[in-house]
Amino acid sequence: MTARLKLGLIAAAMTGFLVFMLVSHETARATGTEIEMSVEGYDPRDIFLGHYAEIRTPLSRIDLASVEGDDTFEPYQRVFVTLEIGADGLARPVAVHRAHPGSGLVAEGRVSWVDEALVTRFNIERYYADRDEALALQARLRGGIDGEFAAPVRVILSLTGSGRLMIKGFEIDGERRIDRLW
Repeated sequence: MTARLKLGLIAAAMTGFLVFMLVSHETARATGTEIEMSVEGYDPRDIFLGHYAEIRTPLSRIDLASVEGDDTFEPYQRVFVTLEIGADGLARPVAVHRAHPGSGLVAEGRVSWVDEALVTRFNIERYYADRDEALALQARLRGGIDGEFAAPVRVILSLTGSGRLMIKGFEIDGERRIDRLW
């Protein structure tokens, strides 16, 4: 086998793997249960990571006294949060568990730390965007545009059957803005 053929096979395998990852991600976003949550946050900028909005949802900090389920957790432990859709259409945590409860809308995350509340991460805490979009989202998340109060922002999530959450887009001023991968 020539070096050129080996290089071509390696390039084809790497390209195939990247296409597989992209198609898997898009399929999970398209077939998951769509839920919306209220969101707040700020927009830090990092020289290596670029522009992103750091967001907080009701899943970021859960008051254990206000939800059902388990009440003792350790940092880095997996946590399963049962969600319920309210009358306003927003998903809220109603129970937390150390093991999957078996039914319902359940999101899987990790415990960051425990104090008077359960602080968790679900891999939806950062939303990367181009500079202009990140700055516009930052202004909305901070509650103002040109000194005026802005309408609330909702994050649109896809919840897969395995409990993985993925950001699909945002609802701003009642307008849904779904991200496209291509």
